[in-house]
Amino acid sequence: MRSRPLNLIHGVPIVKTKMFWDGLKEGRIYATKCRDCGKIYFPPQADCPKCLKSNLEWISLSSEGEIETFTESHLKPQGFTYYEKPYIIAIARVGDVRVMGWLMNVKDERCVRVGDEVVLGTTYIDKHNKYIITMQLKNKQC
Repeated sequence: MRSRPLNLIHGVPIVKTKMFWDGLKEGRIYATKCRDCGKIYFPPQADCPKCLKSNLEWISLSSEGEIETFTESHLKPQGFTYYEKPYIIAIARVGDVRVMGWLMNVKDERCVRVGDEVVLGTTYIDKHNKYIITMQLKNKQC
């Protein structure tokens, strides 16, 4: 018996988070901040889970952060089977939130360390017509 891929497409409403998606196109990463309790959310939330109100504002996150954890993945996400090499996913502390993205331009993951400074940005994936969050090491070549 031969297996075949199963492609799932989900229609996710983005009306309340449209600014986040538009920001990625502009190279900006946005979070939301509750005007009532002050809690900052990334990924952005349409409503505040802490105080249960919808009084949120958009804030632009800093483009600099610090790696808290990372992993090299050899598994390719659905739709990225053409991607030939392993890639690194990192989570960086950016102010009060953590942001996950692809760590780009790293030839040897063994030189990446928790605490390394990164610059965050966005990268357009032409094949998928989407922008993703990416990071690059700030003061280090690997």
